[in-house]
Amino acid sequence: MQVVQMVELKSGRWRAAVAADRGGRLRWLGQSGPGGREPWLRPLLIERTQLVGGGAVRLAPPSVVAEEMGHLVPDPAAFDEPWRITQQSPDAITLMLHPRSPSPGSWGLQASQTLRLDEHRLDWSLSVRNLSRMPMPARLGWLLHFPDDFADAAWLDDSLDVVKLSGRDHVERRDPWCGIASLSGAGGRIVLLRGEAPLDTLSFSRHATRSSVQVGLMTPDWPRLVPLARGEELTLNVSIDLLVPRTPPLPRVPPDNPSGSPIL
Repeated sequence: MQVVQMVELKSGRWRAAVAADRGGRLRWLGQSGPGGREPWLRPLLIERTQLVGGGAVRLAPPSVVAEEMGHLVPDPAAFDEPWRITQQSPDAITLMLHPRSPSPGSWGLQASQTLRLDEHRLDWSLSVRNLSRMPMPARLGWLLHFPDDFADAAWLDDSLDVVKLSGRDHVERRDPWCGIASLSGAGGRIVLLRGEAPLDTLSFSRHATRSSVQVGLMTPDWPRLVPLARGEELTLNVSIDLLVPRTPPLPRVPPDNPSGSPIL
């Protein structure tokens, strides 16, 4: 099937654009209304020949690799190759990837990702199968970019402690991560991130030069990393809820209202 430039998913007033030929990246995510389109994700752009913004599945080497296993670590750039669309509907898309092996007998993998838009929620899954002869030492997950105002307040775990990034050189990490985090943006917008095990590492930072906030959700790093066994497949799931302030406000019943009738 031919690779296309971009596919737009629609559900109600929500939109998500996927660029299959740009590493299967999520190019745009937000809502569409009478006043135009409002992005919740920092849109994917090309700046100085580099892709910036958006969201993408990622493949990363562990921070520590034994010398004898170095040749078994997949190239992180493999996920940047064009992905092939295998299924498509108005609100969902599935893409597959068979990266080109650098040399005969080296590592190989097969990957697929599915994005499904349901009103204010995007469900995103990633599956990777190890086709090589040896266990594959690699980390898998997502890198998401949000507008800079989402750095004002964030809750990155279940402690309810608020995190505020005062500078651009500050990074917050949760390792292990409990699987839930929320970011609060301008106008009362809230992004709720939920990841399923074995996703258990979160990084949250403001980009050093660009007006964006980066959130990384990954599988464990060394020494907790477990290489993907030969022939085995690993599936990861994350959901992104986009929550808007409720307008008009909910009816309230003051304590001194004996009738119990709501006051609007």
